[in-house]
Parts: sequence; C-alpha cells; structure tokens
Amino acid sequence: MTLNLTPLSGGFGVEATGVDLSRPVPEADAAAMRDALRDRLVMVIRDQELDPDRYVESMKIFGDPMRQHLSKLLMPEHPEIAVLDSRVANTTRDDGKVMPIGSRDWHTDHTNHPRPPKMTVLYAVKLPARGGDTGFANMQAAYAKLDAAEQAELATMKTVNSIEQDVGYVDDAARAEFGAAQVHPFIRTHPETGKKAIYVHPGKLARFDGWEPDASRSFVNALLDRVLTPDVVYRHKWRPGDLVIWDNRALLHVAHTDYDHTEGRIMHRMCLEGDVPV
Repeated sequence: MTLNLTPLSGGFGVEATGVDLSRPVPEADAAAMRDALRDRLVMVIRDQELDPDRYVESMKIFGDPMRQHLSKLLMPEHPEIAVLDSRVANTTRDDGKVMPIGSRDWHTDHTNHPRPPKMTVLYAVKLPARGGDTGFANMQAAYAKLDAAEQAELATMKTVNSIEQDVGYVDDAARAEFGAAQVHPFIRTHPETGKKAIYVHPGKLARFDGWEPDASRSFVNALLDRVLTPDVVYRHKWRPGDLVIWDNRALLHVAHTDYDHTEGRIMHRMCLEGDVPV
C-alpha cells in the first residue's frame, strides 16, 4: 500500500489515501502525513475500520490523546473518545430549535482549557441519509486578508473563555477541574509555522478582556461574518468510515444541521494535547 497525499480544493486541506489505520503506519508515512497536516491544516482519510483501541493508538502518530471535559459523553472504557450522537448530545436554543453539539457557532475546540488541543479528530460511525457536513475555515488565510492596522488592533485583544456553554455535558468533577476562566490571545501564532490566525470559540467567549460581554459577542459575530468567505472554507461531505483530523490552532469548524438529528449522526471525537496559545 502506497501513501498518496492529494490537496483538496480551496487552498488548504489534503486527502491521504493508501493508509490503513487499523495497522501500524510506517514511520516514513507518518512523518509525511504530519508534514502535510502542518502545511494543509486538515486531512481526510477515508474508508477506515477502527475499533476504539485502534482509533486511540493510531492517532498517536499525530500527538498524545488529551482529556476532554465533556465527561458525560466519554466512552467509559476509552475516556480519550467522546461520543457525539445527535440524538443525545444536543442543546435547545431560545427559539426551540435543537442544536447538536458543535453546530451552534464556527469555533475552535476547548478554549476553556489552559492548553487547548492542537488537533481534533472525528471518526464517522453513523451518518444521516443526507446532510450533516462539517465546515472548516482557514483563519490564517482570513487574518492575512485584513489590513495591517486591523491586524495590529486585533493582536492586542485577549479572550476570556468559560465552560458554561457545556455544563449539560460535564459532571461536577470535570466542572471543578476545567471550570476556571482561561485567557487566550485573539490572534494566535502557530508554534510550528509562525503564521497568525484568528483564534476564538464564540460559544465559550465570556468576553474580551476589558470589554462587556454583549459588545464582545457583537464584535466577534461581525468580524466572522466579514471574513468567513467561500475562499477560506472547505465543506466536508461525510461518508461512513471517514476520519478527519484538523489543526485547531489555525482553523475554525462547524457542524451543519441540515439533517434530521433523530436519525443519529454519531462521531467519535478525540483531541490531541496542545500548548499554551501565544
């Protein structure tokens, strides 16, 4: 089996073929995949058949599995894996619409952690008959489109992040461990490439440091509405057995809700250890 790495359209993203993650990946292939992910930011690996043990083990080629704070969604025997089932992991908006987890906003993951994950992985276990794509936005490219004055202004801003959006999915122990507010730069520098990106989880944004909450949310929403243009977005159409891994330090993502959530859209999610954002 020969590894092939094919760029996806849109200026970022890569598909890896000739990979069977149910078996150990040769180190030369693993290194090539890491390099491609660093440069292309999101990687698609289709047609995988992974039990939880092998899923956890296979992702170690990219980094160390990280503890997730969504304690009520974790597999008891494999706590590195969160089970995101649209029939269970959802919230209800003020207008009564049910929103499966991950679908409320464009976001990066786990900004309520002092060291948020460098990577997130989704493995498609069950899919609805139609819909349920995941969108990915290249926030390095979005930042690069801003003029120098706006870049300089945004670089002075810091986000204050809270776990409160996720309280329905965490037990008391996880809330005690992960509940402290975390402050991160709004513009994050990638530790490997030095590129800068807009870095935010609107749902976990309590406020900008020194700002009021409502003004903070309005500012983020207006900025994202302006920069999330089609040229910085890749929309992944899932197939059973797809595994997608992406760089949280550079991308935002969102789960589209154009499907019947009662059918069940089940993803097994892992996160990989990151570092302190700078």
